[in-house]
Amino acid sequence: MKKLVLLIFIFFIVLLVLELAWRIYLFRIGRGFFDDPREFISPFFTTYEEPRPFITSAGFEFRNGKVSLQKPSNEIRIISFGGSTTVNARAGISYPEILENKLAENGNSCSVRVLNAGGDGYSTAHTLVNLSLRNLDVKPDIITVYENINDLSAIWFGDGVTSDYANKYNTDFYLDFRHRTGVIAELTKVSRLARFVASKVNAIAFPAHENFPNRDYTRGLEYFKRNLRSIVAIAKAHKIRVVLASQAARSDFRSHQGFVAYNNAVRALAEEEGVVFIDIASALTDDDLFLNDSIHNNRKGVERLAEAFYGPLSGLVEQVRKEKQCTVNTP
Repeated sequence: MKKLVLLIFIFFIVLLVLELAWRIYLFRIGRGFFDDPREFISPFFTTYEEPRPFITSAGFEFRNGKVSLQKPSNEIRIISFGGSTTVNARAGISYPEILENKLAENGNSCSVRVLNAGGDGYSTAHTLVNLSLRNLDVKPDIITVYENINDLSAIWFGDGVTSDYANKYNTDFYLDFRHRTGVIAELTKVSRLARFVASKVNAIAFPAHENFPNRDYTRGLEYFKRNLRSIVAIAKAHKIRVVLASQAARSDFRSHQGFVAYNNAVRALAEEEGVVFIDIASALTDDDLFLNDSIHNNRKGVERLAEAFYGPLSGLVEQVRKEKQCTVNTP
């Protein structure tokens, strides 16, 4: 009995040391000792994180870098919107990072920034709000929108799709642990280490489509098209060029009737609105470019994704450069 008590005591001491070490680490990287000041806890059709950019006195902080609050006259800003297929966390690099490097190679006096405003689990509903309330202040010249699955998958949650996708984002699969109930949820409210471990175990990711029956996607499709149309309208009102892209998938999901319908809707809306359309779905058809969840790209896939974006996007950048009267740098 004494040994058991001693083991339990040692176990709790180890947990306490680990918790303390984890909190010290979080504090040193700017995420607070008690709580992360940037952890997003609103349950309103969101995922677990605050939308990009973070706004500080120093500027706008995106996933792949910062830009100043006052936009220089010789800077071209491109903002990439999307979900985890834009974040590209598991690949270790994102297509906005690759695009920024490629576009910078053109050697003109105007610099080009490609800013990653993607968020894990984000849909067109998130992009619509995020563009309107945060990213217009960044004064982008061009935006790209790469969405499909996070809108389509709303049909798999609850009995019907609501216009803000709350039927999906208010479930435990997406809510921050602070909004959940139960033993694990309560433990995560006390221990930041437990919150980190639980979030990894129950990570926000594309749910395996084999577990979900085919459902009528037509109502959700109407919300998807409405959101895209609103995004384009807001961008046009602020003289922002728009790029809409279909979404790629591995062969086991590429032919899913809802997925195809959503991609077709992106193409049709781009033609209707007179904005650039990039058929990413047709450009990335090699299954070796995807992870096992059928949607997310590995590093090679992200590189191919950037290649598919590059051609049409570089043409738009050249248009902006001419308007800004950028000169070609000479050695």
